[in-house]
Amino acid sequence: MKKKLFILTVAFFAFATAVKAQVTFTCYYREYCDWNEYSEKFENCKGYDEASMFVMNAEETMFTHTIENMKSTYYVNSKEYDSKNDVYTYEVTSDVGNKYYYVFDPKNKEIRALFVKDGETVMIRFYVKAMF
Repeated sequence: MKKKLFILTVAFFAFATAVKAQVTFTCYYREYCDWNEYSEKFENCKGYDEASMFVMNAEETMFTHTIENMKSTYYVNSKEYDSKNDVYTYEVTSDVGNKYYYVFDPKNKEIRALFVKDGETVMIRFYVKAMF
């Protein structure tokens, strides 16, 4: 009986730790959009092809974004799952101290980042190629 209990306990902990794993998003396109406060929509979007990769650690305390010539780390200040829209939101601080609001949207295969530049809200949208 003790042996079965031990095996079940070990199996449970092995399963619990296996479920929490890092998640990787590869992207193929990036675009920048400006917020129009009158229409209350993002407009004037301009983009370009870009291969990049986001890797979120298992604890969701940080993620890295890698492009061809740069790698940035973002530290999660707060996170939330929006079940209505099926998105994961993160308030983050970059490794150089900039503040962003990230939305990971697996259903629509997008990652969106919002930030303020010169008093204006800007959105960066990354189009996701694959998630694993």
